[in-house]
Amino acid sequence: MDGGTYMDFQEFSDSFYTPTCVLSVTKDAEGGCGEVRFVTGNSRFIEMVCSLANNNPFLKSDKEITFIPNSLYTDYIPHNRNFEDVCFRSAADKTRIHTGARLSEAGWLDIYAIPLEGGDDNISYCAHLLTFGDSDEAVQEGVDTAQISNDVLKACIKLHKADNLKDAIGNVIFEIRRICRSAGCTVLLLNREKEDYTILATDYEPNAKIKRVTQFNNFYEIASSWEKMLETEGDCAIIKDEKDMEYYSRVNNPWYLTLVEAGVKTVVLYPLRQGQELLGFIWVTNFSSADALRIREVLELTTFFISSHIARYNVVQRLHHMSYTESLTGLPNRFASREYVESLIYHNESFSAVSIDLNNFKSINDTLGFDAGNQVLAEIAKRWNAIPIFEESDADLFLSRTSGDEFLLVIKGYKDQEDLLNIIDRYVNVLNERLTVDGCDLHVTASFGYAEFPTDGESADTLISHANAAMKEIKKANSSQHVLRFTPDIMRDEHILEVENMIRSAIENDTIFFNLQPQYDMDHKLRGFEALARMRDAQGNVISPGEFIPVAEKVGLIDRVDGIVFKKAGRFFGELLKKTGADLTLSINASVRHLMKNDFLSEIRELILTSDIPASKLEIEITESIMIDSAEKALRCIDEIKSMGIQIAIDDFGTGYSSLSYLNRFPANLLKIDKSFIDKMDSSESSRQYVASIISIGHILGFDVISEGVEDPDQLRTLKEIGCDFIQGFVWGHPMSAEDSEKLVMEEINR
Repeated sequence: MDGGTYMDFQEFSDSFYTPTCVLSVTKDAEGGCGEVRFVTGNSRFIEMVCSLANNNPFLKSDKEITFIPNSLYTDYIPHNRNFEDVCFRSAADKTRIHTGARLSEAGWLDIYAIPLEGGDDNISYCAHLLTFGDSDEAVQEGVDTAQISNDVLKACIKLHKADNLKDAIGNVIFEIRRICRSAGCTVLLLNREKEDYTILATDYEPNAKIKRVTQFNNFYEIASSWEKMLETEGDCAIIKDEKDMEYYSRVNNPWYLTLVEAGVKTVVLYPLRQGQELLGFIWVTNFSSADALRIREVLELTTFFISSHIARYNVVQRLHHMSYTESLTGLPNRFASREYVESLIYHNESFSAVSIDLNNFKSINDTLGFDAGNQVLAEIAKRWNAIPIFEESDADLFLSRTSGDEFLLVIKGYKDQEDLLNIIDRYVNVLNERLTVDGCDLHVTASFGYAEFPTDGESADTLISHANAAMKEIKKANSSQHVLRFTPDIMRDEHILEVENMIRSAIENDTIFFNLQPQYDMDHKLRGFEALARMRDAQGNVISPGEFIPVAEKVGLIDRVDGIVFKKAGRFFGELLKKTGADLTLSINASVRHLMKNDFLSEIRELILTSDIPASKLEIEITESIMIDSAEKALRCIDEIKSMGIQIAIDDFGTGYSSLSYLNRFPANLLKIDKSFIDKMDSSESSRQYVASIISIGHILGFDVISEGVEDPDQLRTLKEIGCDFIQGFVWGHPMSAEDSEKLVMEEINR
């Protein structure tokens, strides 16, 4: 090249503001691309290309690289066949091109290639206007036509319309293959940890004879080789003719052999990257060689959108994995298990929830330490998670660790109870295998409780709670049996235990208190009050007496509850009588258990003494069932109470089985008719006559009669008509606090 020609090219380059260079391209012996050289460039180009060269790890030099006119382009940027192809087509074929090239890890070159006059049959020239970018965002500008951009954008819009990643990419790949007019298009994802790959989406034209990737053995090795191959090839690999195919037979022979076997003639292969992370690859096969550059540009833009979508999906999946996976065992956690159970319920699928708890696991932590305990949990989880299903069973298993040493196993699709129990037994039997930690052989067992949907519960909360209850029940039994199905009786026992604990806590924390319900004669004159036991839980909430009184009776705590009410109500009532001088009676309830205690009489004497209540103003209510349970002992105790001057009332009359002979011997003052009879009294004439008969019997035996649970004026009117003496109920008074009771008494006195 003579100096004049060089000066013309230099002047031409200097006339551009953006980095611009002139390149020469020589033909090789076969008429293809030979040497490509940077003839000259403006100052911005020289600054850019030298910076790239000095910072590129693939170009090694002991001294700083400076620009020398007419140098091989590979002195400044890594060898890139696609870059050479652009130069050749622009210079030799006189084609104007706008494209891009990835310079390995260095970044992107956005290229405008313009053919130049000059040269001869062996050498030709082109100008490149270059922009260097350090991110993939440059590809958005690197397309040759608006139509390519428009087509790709239309295709990629579908990424946001599909319900899942596979469907989304599948829709796009179908469109991309059509845009490229190729026989096939495929997206492959790499999994480095598992050394495996996944075909995320693929699409082939009808009747395409190309052999599919999945038909090759060990294709992961082929796919993983592409990354290293592209380090020297630049942004993509293009095979458009026999010369390219021969080149790749040398560069990556294993891949070349699969191409030949698959019947592939042309390929454009692009990496899918997000930042520095390689996600996978996209490629199209068997297209017209003339379309190679256009297809490269289509995939260049497509990879930008697909990579972003896959990366965003991967982030969501990783976050989901972190949120729903227990770190020690790698099993799903309690959030994941609950979501799974709720999903099965939503789709109305039959399944069983199995609650599992390791027995005596705390002793392992206490004796061997928490690290050993963690090893035990991890090993057991590993063994359980590896359990295969019987070939004859269609069951699906979902195992999760919900906390500490507790697990939840969800089983669906089993045939019957026998199939279900066989599956659970496999989890039981795995624990029979020797487990060695820190040189110690351990024998670990577990308790399994299960509940079935929908038979044993119709919500996730109920079902899991019932499975837990069954697990706790079999654990408590401490037998050789380790599996138990939920039954309603188990839950009742669980509830009783819960309420019992509340009662004991209330006794200890002094949260047992009393209300007083007024009693009136039929003229609405106040007779007195019945003291009723009330209780608050640890949070200060009032617990229904219908809930805690039966439990207190069942577990033998009712006498302690009664005793607290006796003392508190007695102390208040004694002070009330002294303050007001009112002629009123305090009625207190004594359970059979309480009455039969040897120190009951001493307790009553102390109550009279400490509360300063006249004995005649104290009334003890006793259920008639005592006459069946312990008649003789009861009568002796009641006689003793009567001798103190205390009144006796027979409570809940009509609900027991006492005979008239017992009642005739019963030294009572008052008969209380149970609310259940009052409720039915106005519903039929026979019910009314029944209540009238009880009142008549009471009067014949010398008792006054009081009706409980009187709630409306019609009941009150009926009781007046049939001769009842007293009433107690909401119609004239709800249970009330001590303060309100005192106000009521003062109103009575001042009336």
